[in-house]
Amino acid sequence: MAEEELQNVPTIKAYKNLDFLGAPNARNIRIMCELYEPMRRMRDSGVDNYFLIVGSHLVMHPEDRTKHIQQLQEKMEQGGPEEEVEGVRAKLRFAEKMQPMDKYYTMAMELTSKIANWNKERKALGKPSYHVGTGGGPGIMEAANRGASEAGELTIGFGARRPEWQSLNRYVSEEGAFEFHYFFMQKFWMAYKCMGLIVLPGGYGSLDELFELLCLKSSRKIHHRLPVILLGETHWKKVINFEYLLECGMLTQSHMDLFVFKDSVEEAFDYLIHEVQLSESSGDQEKIETAKRRRLEKAPSSSKSPRLGPNSPTKASPVKAEVKI
Repeated sequence: MAEEELQNVPTIKAYKNLDFLGAPNARNIRIMCELYEPMRRMRDSGVDNYFLIVGSHLVMHPEDRTKHIQQLQEKMEQGGPEEEVEGVRAKLRFAEKMQPMDKYYTMAMELTSKIANWNKERKALGKPSYHVGTGGGPGIMEAANRGASEAGELTIGFGARRPEWQSLNRYVSEEGAFEFHYFFMQKFWMAYKCMGLIVLPGGYGSLDELFELLCLKSSRKIHHRLPVILLGETHWKKVINFEYLLECGMLTQSHMDLFVFKDSVEEAFDYLIHEVQLSESSGDQEKIETAKRRRLEKAPSSSKSPRLGPNSPTKASPVKAEVKI
C-alpha cells in the first residue's frame, strides 16, 4: 500500500497572529503600539505642538439647534400616541435648555480658525507648528476641529471608543485621527505635545482634562509654560467655587495663578500667542524637545553601562529631565 502523503503544517508569524495580539499576554505590546504609532504619525505629519480644546459634546451650531427645535415643535403639533408625544416633549425641553450654551460652539470655531491661520504663517517662516487637538467627538470638539479644518489646517482627534459617538467627527484630518483602546494612552497623548489648554463649558470629561493638567502643573510634573484658559468666566465661577477653596485653605494663590479666565475669542487668542512668544524667547521649546527625544527615541543601552568598582559611588547621579509627562 502506498505511503500516505503528509501535508505541510500551516504557520503564522507572531506579529501577524491576531489571536495572540488580542490576548491578555500581549497587552504590553498593544500599549507600546499606542505609544509609538502616534509618535511616528505626528512626526511624519509635521505636528510639533498642539493646543488642546475641550468642552461639552452636547452643544450644536446655533443654526442647527434652531432647525432641531423647529423639527421637534412640528412633531409636537402633529400629535400621536401619548408616550411618543411625551418623548418628543422631553427632547424639546432639553434642546431649549441647551440653546444658550450653543454660543460656545461658534466661539470654539472662531478661536481655532484664528489659531490655524496663525499657524500657517508660522510654518511659512519655518517655525514650529501649533495645531488644534480635541477628543474628536461632537459638540465643542467638532467646532474646534471644524474651525481649523475650514481654515485649511490639519486637525487632530484623540478618540477613545466612546460608543455614543460611534466615530470621530468629520473635521478631524485623516492623518490626525487617533483611536485609542487604552484610556490612559489617550490622556498621555493629549498632554504630551500640549502647549495650551482651552476649556469651554462641559461635563466630567472636560473637568477631568482641566484638573489633570492643573495637577500636573501644580506638582511640577510639567515644567514648561502651559497656559490654561477657562473660557466663560461667569459660567466657570458658578461651576467651581474657587474663592471658597482659596478662603478655606484648600488652594493657595499660586494654585489660582495656574489658570486664567477669558470671556472672548480675542482675549483667549491673544493670551495664547503671548504665552507662546514667552516660551520661545525663554528657550522652553528647545528644552522640551530635547527631553522628549531623550525619553522616547533614545533607548538606554545596558551593554554600555559602566560597572561599579569598589571605590565607585553606590548610586549614579540622576538625570534631570525638563519635562516629566
